[in-house]
This record gives sequence, C-alpha cells and structure tokens, in this order.
Amino acid sequence: MSHISKLTHENVFKDVWASLYKGVTRGAHAFHTPVLASVWREKPDARTVVLRHADEEQRQLICHTDVRSPKVSMLRKNPQVAWLFYDREAKVQLRMYGQAKLHHADRVAEKRWETCSQSSRRCYLAPVAPGLDLATADSRSVDRTDGFENFAVVSCEVSEIDWLFLQAKRHLRAHFTWSRGQWSAKWVAP
Repeated sequence: MSHISKLTHENVFKDVWASLYKGVTRGAHAFHTPVLASVWREKPDARTVVLRHADEEQRQLICHTDVRSPKVSMLRKNPQVAWLFYDREAKVQLRMYGQAKLHHADRVAEKRWETCSQSSRRCYLAPVAPGLDLATADSRSVDRTDGFENFAVVSCEVSEIDWLFLQAKRHLRAHFTWSRGQWSAKWVAP
C-alpha cells in the first residue's frame, strides 16, 4: 500500500492487479496461494490453491486442479466462487468474486498443461481421487509419465473486487463492480 503514490480508485485497482501478477510469478509472494471458496449443499467450502494466471483485461484468475477432486463437482453445480488473498506485509486483504468455468481435455487445458513443470504434473498422477478414503497414509503415484487425463483448469471471470487496507490509524476499503462492460468503484466503510 505504501507504494501507491496517490490514493485513488484507479491507483488501488492498478495495485490490485500488479499484486496478483506478482502472486503468479513469485512463489514467495503472499498472493501466490489464495483461498478459493465455493458452495456445496448450501455450505461454504474453502481450500488453498496456487494462483497460476491473472489477467486484468479478461478479468480472469486461474488455478489448476485434479478433475477427480470434489471441488470440480461443486463448481459444476454452482460456479459462484470467492477468492481470498492476504498480504500480511502490505496489510492488504483482497476478496474477489466471480463465476468459475472448468476446462478439462480441451485447448485451454492443453495450453495450461504445457506451462506446468514436471513436478507440478506429478500431482495429477495419484491413483486415487482427491478426497477419497485411504487404507494408509501412503498414496504414491503410479508409474506413469503423464497426468493430463486428471488435469483441469479453473478459470474465474471476476465481477467484484473488495480491497481492504488494514492500517493502525484508519482502515481503508474500496469496492469495484463490473457492470455493463466497465468497472465502477466506490469507497466503503471498512
């Protein structure tokens, strides 16, 4: 926050996306591992994910998942999601809301798979689907070289952004809403 030269909606908005880009490219950045929340059977369900892509122009946030994961079924039934980012050092909490779209075995998934490191690809080799009971703690991967059949992309089109700066003197909060092809912004009570 201290690097925002002048506190305007425009500067806050630019800082939000700059921080998201850093979260994508820098593994140690606070925004690299946000919480993604969805709804399942009228209850909230949240998990930490790795932010893989952020695109201001497309209003898009992307993470990867195993297509066998319970979150995939959840998102197919109710695609509404919330993202929660918190940067302790910058004292910024960021909540983003939107609609998720799943990509599996399509061109989007293929393009994202090409960007995955070998170590990331191994995550999709588990012989048992995420969330299923195991007889033991051992869940080693099977001997395969590809995991693409289990790989899925969660792409979220953002429609709301809630930015909160937590400073000792006075918290500041801005809310951005996408409507009619453009962002509107307002200051709100923290």
